[in-house]
Amino acid sequence: MLQFHIAVCDDEPFAAASISGAAERELARLGAEAQLECFDGVGSLAAGMQAKGFDLILLDIEMPQVDGIEFARALRSSGNKTEIVFVSNSEDRVFESLPLRPLAFVRKSRFTEDMTQAMEAFVRVWKSSKTDRVVTLKMAHAMGTFSVDDIAYVEARRRDKILHMVNGRTEVATVTLEELGEKLAPVGFYRVHKGFLVNFAHVRQLSSKGVCMDDGELIPISRGKTDEVKRAYMDFLSKKNAVVM
Repeated sequence: MLQFHIAVCDDEPFAAASISGAAERELARLGAEAQLECFDGVGSLAAGMQAKGFDLILLDIEMPQVDGIEFARALRSSGNKTEIVFVSNSEDRVFESLPLRPLAFVRKSRFTEDMTQAMEAFVRVWKSSKTDRVVTLKMAHAMGTFSVDDIAYVEARRRDKILHMVNGRTEVATVTLEELGEKLAPVGFYRVHKGFLVNFAHVRQLSSKGVCMDDGELIPISRGKTDEVKRAYMDFLSKKNAVVM
């Protein structure tokens, strides 16, 4: 199942909750799961983006201090390519938003219809951009093909390599961790320990204790490698979601 991490930014809590709920329902209808986080302004959104990556931002326009279009302009100027859907009553600002390459513009006056079309467009664009994000591996009795986005981390257990998937299940591959590291490094995986390869896209945070994954699992970091892993993780975040404000 497709899984997305989505930010909702609206200074009105009721509106943010409505947007979040509608997006989640539409994505479920399309066979996808979404983890949605709500932010009450672009300041808190920027801080959230510094800590983790988002696949999509559902962004209000009329907000105090820095509005949604100004924030999106800063993102694009910094090279950030995260998909943006503007959700607003300010229909007169549609054309102003177009140079920022938003995926869609959801009018609150036609909220349900526009949100349906926006989420369909998001899933369609995501699928078309991820067709190369698959890996084929030798399993015990066959070859297996997996979306790299579905793999949270890989654990070496003697000759077997255990693929821990984001939905909680596991798969067993018979390739070496070195081979997996070479295959998966270009798509955001990093070998943090001699026995573990993690997908940075599913890392919640790094600490002196290790790598905390989205599900709370703590993966150890090899002694003396903490600073190297932190640099690699920050480089991954900057390429995915650089923020300049």
